[in-house]
Amino acid sequence: MPRSGGDAAPREYVARGSWPTGRLKKGAPVSAAYAQQFVLRLRQALDDGDGLSLRAVEREAQVSRKTIERTLDGEVLPDFGAIARLEEWLGRDLWPGPEIRAGRDRRAAEG
Repeated sequence: MPRSGGDAAPREYVARGSWPTGRLKKGAPVSAAYAQQFVLRLRQALDDGDGLSLRAVEREAQVSRKTIERTLDGEVLPDFGAIARLEEWLGRDLWPGPEIRAGRDRRAAEG
């Protein structure tokens, strides 16, 4: 499936370890770093939800189970509508904010 800017699947940029906790390759596109943080936040939200099933998320948040599975596996990034519905239903921010840019700026200065 074509991706914006020609980026590969986010998990393809893991240099060491495994998706989504592994270290990303030097020069990985910013989309991979955002995807990694999004997935970590989504997993935490699902874990905090007392064993929410993906079927329940699909039904209540109106985001397909397949999209959630593929996102968690690092195959795709969800669209803005899916992100908004997940954030609203889960009651928390999932998309990374300024902190990810600050971290990337710090690593670039050290690099």
